[in-house]
Amino acid sequence: MTMGRREPRGLDPGDAPPSTARPARTLQLGAHHVELEDPDTCTVRFGGDLDERDVALILDAFEAFAITRERAYLLIDLATIGRITPGARRLSGMRQLPPQYAGLTLFGGTFEQQLVAKLATMAGWLLRGRALGKPKPVCVDRERDARAWVAAQRAKR
Repeated sequence: MTMGRREPRGLDPGDAPPSTARPARTLQLGAHHVELEDPDTCTVRFGGDLDERDVALILDAFEAFAITRERAYLLIDLATIGRITPGARRLSGMRQLPPQYAGLTLFGGTFEQQLVAKLATMAGWLLRGRALGKPKPVCVDRERDARAWVAAQRAKR
């Protein structure tokens, strides 16, 4: 480890979904994986660089999952994300999410990755999400913290 850099955070043995959760259905979209878990959770795990086509496929999968539910949460694992193209950033910021979208939490990754992701997602929330009554995006260190946030959101409903 070099001075001033932190290693990516993310998955640890305590991060597995609770045994009461239904097993996730995993879609492989290029180098990336999207886990669709009943009742309402979609987890994205990146496998490297992200371009506009990747973002479109991931958001299409989330939308198809979300529209069949009362609400849907999006969890994004930053631990293995690579370079993000300008087109990917633009599409992720401009694409309208389905009405069932209930919140976003980012986890894992380095401090720098979390900072950039938080700034980008907050910009989208300020432009659209706040007006729609959606919760602010949340950045946490570990997947179990992301799942705890989702559980707390469910409890509010």
